[in-house]
Formats: sequence, C-alpha cells, structure tokens
Amino acid sequence: MEPSSSSLTQQEQHVPLILRGNNDNQQPLEPSPSNNSGSTFGSSNDPEADDGYDINDNDEELPNDVCTVKQLSSLPIVCLNLNSKTKKERPLRHVDEHGNVSTYSLRPMFYSVIFILMVELLERFSFYGVNYTMTSFLTGAYDDRKKHLPESDRWNADMSAISASSMVSISTAVAYSTPFFGAILADCFLGDYKAMLVGSIGFYLPGLLLILASSVPHFWGQETFNRTALSIGLLGLWPIGTGIVKSIVNVFGAKQFHPLLQSSLIESYYVKFYMCINIGAFIGGIIVPLVAQSDVTLAYTFPVAMLLVAIILFLSGTPRYVRHPPCKSSLLINEPLSTVGVVIHTYIYFMALIFFLCTLYYSG
Repeated sequence: MEPSSSSLTQQEQHVPLILRGNNDNQQPLEPSPSNNSGSTFGSSNDPEADDGYDINDNDEELPNDVCTVKQLSSLPIVCLNLNSKTKKERPLRHVDEHGNVSTYSLRPMFYSVIFILMVELLERFSFYGVNYTMTSFLTGAYDDRKKHLPESDRWNADMSAISASSMVSISTAVAYSTPFFGAILADCFLGDYKAMLVGSIGFYLPGLLLILASSVPHFWGQETFNRTALSIGLLGLWPIGTGIVKSIVNVFGAKQFHPLLQSSLIESYYVKFYMCINIGAFIGGIIVPLVAQSDVTLAYTFPVAMLLVAIILFLSGTPRYVRHPPCKSSLLINEPLSTVGVVIHTYIYFMALIFFLCTLYYSG
C-alpha cells in the first residue's frame, strides 16, 4: 500500500508519483540526501544500476520533448544521469535492450548534431560538385575553351559522350548501392562513429584525391591521360565512400536524441538534415561547374577542401557524440548463414566483381 502523504518525509514528497509506484511491493525511490532542493540530481554509489523501475511499462507517461532543466524534476531517476557534472551537460540517461548505457544532452541540436549537419552539407557539396561535372570532364568539353593552347595543355580522358555517361552512371549506381554495405559495417562491426571515419577517410577522401590528381596534366609522369587512376577513384573509392557515409550520417544524427524523452525533436532534426542536403547540393552544383569552365583542376580542389573541412568538423565533435557499440548478433556471425546472410554475401561478392570488371574495362 502506498504510504499516505502525512507519513512521507519532506524529501519523499519531492519525488514524482511515478517513481513511488502503485503496487504494494515497490518501495519509494528517494533522491540523494545531498540534494536539498528536491531535484533528482545527486550522487549515487551505483549510477548504472536499475532502480527497479521499468521504463517500458510507463513510457506513455513520460514527456517526449525534454529540452529544459525544469523538465528534469518530473522524470524518473532511471532517466537521469546522476554522474552529470552539470544539469546542462548530458543529464539524460537511457539503457538499451543490450544493457548499454547512454547519456544525452538537453539540447542535442546545438550540442552535437550541428557537427553532423555541417558534415552532411559539405559532403553533398563534394558529391554533387564532382557528379555534375564528370561527364564534361571525361569528354573534354571543358577543354573546348582551350583550343588556342598547345595540345599538352588540353588534358582529359577523350571519351565519347556515351562512354563517359556510362562511366558516371556506374559510379552513381555504386554510390547508391553501397549504403547497404555501410550499414552492415556500422551496425555489426565498427559502430557508427568509426564506420563514418572509415568511409570518409579510408574511401571518400582518397577517391576525391585520385580524381583531382587525374585532372592535373602529367601528374603521374605519363604523357597520356591515366584512366586507371581515375577509374579507381571514380568507380571504386569515391562512390563506396559516399555510400558508407550516406548510410550512417542521418541515423547517427538521430541517435544523438534520447529515444523516448526527445522523440518528438527528431522530426525537426530530419527537416534540418534534408535542408542541409539541398543547400550543399545546390551550392556545389553551381560553384564547381562554374569554376570548371576555366580550370578543372581548381574546380576539383573545392570538393577535396570541403570534405577535409567536414572531416575536421566531425572529429572536433567527438567528445560530444552518443556512440553506441556495434552488435555482431545482427548478422548472426556465430551461426550458420540464414537466407539474409546468403543474400548479403552474394551482394558483396557481386559488387566486388562489377567493380573489378568496370575498372578493367575503363582503364583500357
């Protein structure tokens, strides 16, 4: 039976009714004795322990737009990070189905998500800046303005319009197919944060650098255009990198919000996210083609520079990110392959074969 209000101590009366429960076996949950203001923040000998409160049974009673300090006093203790140095840092706490504890900021949009939004804007600038100009570069359309210059200064792959369009189409197809691979890499092996770094630093940036280097006359010490280097960058590294980043960046941003207490704020995040996509694509699709009219090498310097800035911004926000560990059981690593597993492995081998054949064909 729940104790009467007259029998409750002064501190117990400050604890929200949802904490005290409504059955005979559940004991009242008291805030830390060191907290004289009635707030549920304080110290705890075991902050990671379950306080006997099943949040899943009462999630309908919890607010879904927690973003102010004032709202914290109405939350169960299990939803609060008792180790938070200040109420404004990362005061919210959540334990997932695997027992992983994560803490969240009251204003994730300005605390950590802003870095992710800027990464998306700059990455889209880089992608569409290259994508919109590559066909013209491969066919030598930008060199038509340089007919008065020596032949050695007119540098391009000298491909037909059909071959150039096919090459760019294959590159785009790889970019929009590899998010499947990026999702597996993030969810099962590396986690979102590390997979983002692998995609951007290990694939995306080297691919852009190869494309940039291919636009520099005689960069590789050859008298003719090096199609092999361009094919590796355009058909392999660059689209695989953008595919990995594409599959992770939007979900990683959404994971910065508490899944229950800030669920209504995620919609606003996605509005801003797609706004950044459009802004980056719009600016990149204008600036890079305009600069390419006079200097292709200078034009392709912009995507490389923007991606470098994006990587630096992403790394600078590292201490603030909510980072969930990967879960290998998602792919049944230790069990016989299911139908889904067979499909996944077949897909990976098929994409590797396509990449090899395309590289072999276009490098010739």
